[in-house]
Amino acid sequence: MRRLLAGLLLTAVSSALLIRVIDWSTTGTVLQAADWKFIVLAVSCLVVSLAAKTARWRLLLPSDAPVTTPRLYRILHISFLLNNVLPARLGDVARIALTTKQPGVRLGHVISSMLTERVTDAITLIACFVLVSPFLPIPDDYLPWLHRAWIGIAMLVALGVVSMSLRRQLGRIGGRLASSRLLPGNRRLREEAASFREGLRQLVSRQHVIRIWGWSGAAWLGAFAINYLLMRALHIEAPVAVAVLLTCTTNLAMLLPSSPGYVGVFHAAATLSLIPFGVESGQALGFAILAHLVNVLPVSILGAAFLLLGRESLNLRGSRAAQAAQAD
Repeated sequence: MRRLLAGLLLTAVSSALLIRVIDWSTTGTVLQAADWKFIVLAVSCLVVSLAAKTARWRLLLPSDAPVTTPRLYRILHISFLLNNVLPARLGDVARIALTTKQPGVRLGHVISSMLTERVTDAITLIACFVLVSPFLPIPDDYLPWLHRAWIGIAMLVALGVVSMSLRRQLGRIGGRLASSRLLPGNRRLREEAASFREGLRQLVSRQHVIRIWGWSGAAWLGAFAINYLLMRALHIEAPVAVAVLLTCTTNLAMLLPSSPGYVGVFHAAATLSLIPFGVESGQALGFAILAHLVNVLPVSILGAAFLLLGRESLNLRGSRAAQAAQAD
């Protein structure tokens, strides 16, 4: 409940900020003048990006499990739909519940695969930001923000190095806890701990590592292309580096608590990321609205179709169990 209230508050603050600083009179005109050819191309890139994410997810799950990539694609769309219409990221809970119903897939496999996705995406986005930041046409007034971003990245890298140096010690502690006879449900804990470790090992396995990072790169190239094409659709003259920055800032904003569909938070992040590059405020908001629709509507429509017409079904009791397991 507190996360929901925090999300609604953050959405209200973001919306109030946009109302205060944006010239809304030009936003409608900007959207009406959009070039639909680029919008269609952007939606096509979205489909490619989601297909690449699904292929990567399949590699992170047990290779001997009979679950198919098309089935995982349907589950992914359903989880996106629920994240867009329900609070507290319940789509992630549904994703766990639906995937653990598949034969050969345990709870530890699913949670570790989702955690590994987050780590892979974070590393990819940070690396891409580092590569393009020297080419961003940032005015001098905004250079301190770039310097703060570099400091934040340096701190994250240092934290990652420390975590990697301590991974063996943490692994030993986890192994001792899992094998302790004092813990209730000892056998189940050992099995889930083993499946969790098995899932994490997929990220660095020689058999899959190249394909995992390859699919991850393809997914994010598709995301960068979406923002670049939508800028072209609204006649925003900005380099590809700005499209990469937009992808980084909007995805970072979506990690914050917000209302369903990331309304307000997404729009504020996209709008405020464009204004420093000489984009008029109404035009920047038009981009934010269009980008939100392109990223939300197609996946939600497909998710609803898979949920209503397909073989996937949600069990509320199973979803609650998965939520409790995720919280633990």
